[in-house]
Amino acid sequence: MQIKRFIPLAAAPAVWGQTLPELLAAQNSTLSTLVSILQSQPALLNTVAGLQNITILAPSNDAFATLLADPAVAAKAADPGFVAALLTYHVLKGTFPASAFLAAADAPVFVNTYLTNETYSTVEDGQVVEAQTVDGSVIVTSGAGTESKVVATDFNFTGGVVHVIDNVLSIPSDLTGVLGHENLTALASAVTTANLGATLTGLEQVTLFAPNNAAFDKIRDVASTLTVEQLTGVLTYHAVAGAVVYSTDIVDGATVKTVQGGDLKLTIRDGSVFVNDAKVVEANILAKNGVVHIIDA
Repeated sequence: MQIKRFIPLAAAPAVWGQTLPELLAAQNSTLSTLVSILQSQPALLNTVAGLQNITILAPSNDAFATLLADPAVAAKAADPGFVAALLTYHVLKGTFPASAFLAAADAPVFVNTYLTNETYSTVEDGQVVEAQTVDGSVIVTSGAGTESKVVATDFNFTGGVVHVIDNVLSIPSDLTGVLGHENLTALASAVTTANLGATLTGLEQVTLFAPNNAAFDKIRDVASTLTVEQLTGVLTYHAVAGAVVYSTDIVDGATVKTVQGGDLKLTIRDGSVFVNDAKVVEANILAKNGVVHIIDA
């Protein structure tokens, strides 16, 4: 995926002859925690240092301090597999300097990363991050809506470029985790009733159009009369397998085949996306195996 333009931030001097370890060592006051973590994973460090045409989103020392203050995360940090997955999620496929790396304010872009460990992601070509310009700054959104601001750019090395971010990215959870969203509790309950949790998390390359709580409130009386089989049909009509469709991929008038077998028509009206007659009210919630868009009906 190519990022077409970028609003430059304050750029650091370019030193293309540096290796990645040399660059990180030179930024010790800002990136010493990242260096320490990478040194605890020498095989991973060697692999990343040998890659070409990459962009590294490097969390600052303060970003790691904030993350590790969470006891749950600190416990996960004892797992080398999790640490390796988290670090590879910060490595983007492609070199995107400040002159080229931009998500337009009204058009986010989605960039694949080196997170391909299927324990944590089954998205084809690697889990993505979303980048968009907000008030002149580049914001990178990851799992659970975690936002990371790019605070320094263009630390160049022989394999690509490093940008410093102020918050550690979060690996997207599976679909059952995404359904923990505060506006999806009714859908989560329906999925449990239909025993569809394992089915949804097992789908490959999935796009889920998830009705919010208000949408379920509108059909509460009807929904309460549905059999499990009928409820399963309703829910699987909202899931598309085999295609991860981010908001920027949606073409006006397109149709997509659902897991239930029926078609959904996608339209764009006055800048808003509609799925049949339901409006997308929150787009691009990243998941382990795809993406979720919240709809209002």
